[in-house]
Amino acid sequence: MAQSPYWEKVCYSSIAILSIRLLKGNCHLMKNMTARPRSDSELFLAVTRAAKRLNESVNWQEGITQFLEELGVNTGSSRVWMFKLIEKGDDYYITEYLHEWAARPELSNIDDLQLHHQRVEIKDQVVKDLYEARLRGEWCQHHRANLSGHLLQEFIRQDIHSMLTIPIMVNNQWWGILGFDDCDGPKSYPESYVAALEIASVLLTNAILRARLHWEANHDYLTALFNRRYLIKLIEEDLQQQKSGQFTILDIDFFKQVNDQYGHQAGDAALVHLARTLKAHLPSHALLARFGGEEFALWQPDSAAQPSVEIEKLRRALADTPFIWKEEPVTLTASFGCAYASPGLHERVDDFETLFARADSALMKAKLKGRNRVIIAE
Repeated sequence: MAQSPYWEKVCYSSIAILSIRLLKGNCHLMKNMTARPRSDSELFLAVTRAAKRLNESVNWQEGITQFLEELGVNTGSSRVWMFKLIEKGDDYYITEYLHEWAARPELSNIDDLQLHHQRVEIKDQVVKDLYEARLRGEWCQHHRANLSGHLLQEFIRQDIHSMLTIPIMVNNQWWGILGFDDCDGPKSYPESYVAALEIASVLLTNAILRARLHWEANHDYLTALFNRRYLIKLIEEDLQQQKSGQFTILDIDFFKQVNDQYGHQAGDAALVHLARTLKAHLPSHALLARFGGEEFALWQPDSAAQPSVEIEKLRRALADTPFIWKEEPVTLTASFGCAYASPGLHERVDDFETLFARADSALMKAKLKGRNRVIIAE
């Protein structure tokens, strides 16, 4: 997928800004143990190659292993990893160990259950200082000989002699960590190395933001379903490739009464409930979107099963699963209008507007016949 020139400018601007400044934050900086397995220029080139890996797809996680490998090989680290902050409180935080690269298989920590959904208690001063440094976005270097308490126990357990951690900051908030472990002996990274690796962290931040913006552009914020524009795009692509499928529009019956009787917060809860219920019973091949207001749409490309049977299952699942609002069950039903784009069953539909018009007409008939039913366009 071609990348936006805007994002290229963001990446190159990040490199330019960070390359000319010295980093201010460091914790427990180690002296007289500097190892330079690559020259500064080689490391900056490695960061550039690593960034290209992230930009090969909108989903940065598809290139993250190669990204970490470039950094690991060119820093001489035993292990390069990243974790995400998933929850924080006044006296604790919880992280998830997401990705890693290890120089040797025996150094891998990816299957270490203690690192997944790890809760860290902010009790002693060392952990508190580290936590606050990360919130400020400051990189830190640690050496086992200078540690005590929880951190020392973790270093011993993971056989780490020294570690460099660089916070990943998204929208000026601590999002996670890019970490470098040295298991064969202690070392320190010079400031030029840290500058290059902080650039890598910023480029990773840009990739995370790009993926987030892509998601927000194609999804409905409230229900997390596809939005109308994106579903139409996917359907039009399938139709252009002469694919068969069924398009369904569904509308919540008497939704205004939910808002009037229980309030608009209950209405939002009802929309989320419907989205979750339908997703739980959705055929694996189907695509579901919020089309607007209380209207939703479903596309079933190349359906192997009879689509109308699957839609009837969805209708029944929704009617049989009330949502609870302030301890009171509220039953939701919906009317469904379906239209085929399939040779041999009905006349082929070559454009979305025609398909939409037929499904919408079927939806109107479902409402006129008493609602809470499925009507297939003739």
